[in-house]
Amino acid sequence: MMKKIFVFLSAIMLAVAFAVPAGAVDWDFYASVRFQTFNVNADENNTYYGTTGFDDRDSRWALNTVSRIGATVQNGDIGGRFEYGHTSSDVTLRRLYGTWNFGPGELLVGKDYTPIHFVTGQVYDNDSGLRRFGGFFTFQPMIQVKVDGFKLALISPNNGEPTNLDSDGTATTSDPDDATNTTDDRVDYDNTYPKVEVSYTLAMDTFSLKVFGGWNAFEVVNSLDREYDVTCYVYGVSGVVNVGPVTLKAMVWEGQNVGLYGLTTNHEIDDTPDYLQNDIRDNNGYGGVASIGVKINDVIGVEAGYGYVTGEDDAIGKDDNDDAWCAYLQAPITLAQGVMIVPEIGHYDYEKNDTVGNNADQGYETYFGAKWQIAF
Repeated sequence: MMKKIFVFLSAIMLAVAFAVPAGAVDWDFYASVRFQTFNVNADENNTYYGTTGFDDRDSRWALNTVSRIGATVQNGDIGGRFEYGHTSSDVTLRRLYGTWNFGPGELLVGKDYTPIHFVTGQVYDNDSGLRRFGGFFTFQPMIQVKVDGFKLALISPNNGEPTNLDSDGTATTSDPDDATNTTDDRVDYDNTYPKVEVSYTLAMDTFSLKVFGGWNAFEVVNSLDREYDVTCYVYGVSGVVNVGPVTLKAMVWEGQNVGLYGLTTNHEIDDTPDYLQNDIRDNNGYGGVASIGVKINDVIGVEAGYGYVTGEDDAIGKDDNDDAWCAYLQAPITLAQGVMIVPEIGHYDYEKNDTVGNNADQGYETYFGAKWQIAF
């Protein structure tokens, strides 16, 4: 169905582009095809990669899911963009928004990167950019106002992963929409406000510095009409420095219940709260990323990066600091304009998690290979 919609919309866009008078609307089409060829080794304790109970070695030889095709449009003070990506079986909408330049600022309506977005150049795992280890890969439906370096965005709210409560307040793992559940397991999520993000970026000739914050809140009600108010937030600072051929990027942040906020760190650490009988125990987290890249010449460069994230569970009887980190090294090679190969080697370490009191090893994952990319 999505493929049919994509073809239909593309036909309309092309028809409009050729129908309007020359010079009335500025269309700029683009595309980027990316392919990943990696060898991955995961140890038997790595529950994030698989649950086979054995050391595992696999090959990732597939089209990168962040391959894309789209266009930007500009007509005076009105502009916009549409961009489609793909999964293994369907076309997906990555970005779709319109903009209005109203003089002192710009209004954006649609789906785009939110104010806290920040990633590095890591290419493994579909151009991950360390977003699973302290980086933020965030593009969401929103209404955003930008004035100079200031951004304010009202974003679709997030409830996080489905979490359900029995009548005694304990969490269950069943889906609240599953018809096999008992009434006891069903919960209701109430969102009253949108998610809010703000940022201010100071941009100079050789560096930029951004301070940012985000807030998301909702209410969970179980079958006994017991209410739990969940508050999620994140704040931090990021920066980019360009000195000749050297580029430095870094970000540090702290937050509460960041898994339910909607950040992509929640796959690597325990970062969601615990629902107790009459209370909610929040989970505090913090993390950061850093990278340094050097352009040796017009053909080859080198980049190294590191990311770290941790969650601290406040539940009674726990002393849980769930950590994870990643490091990578790459050497981007430019063969021609728009044609790149990026060899990369890296290591994921999920450290130990004492959530169940046994300081369990959560395993590691190492990889090597390359991303192949042609932009046109």
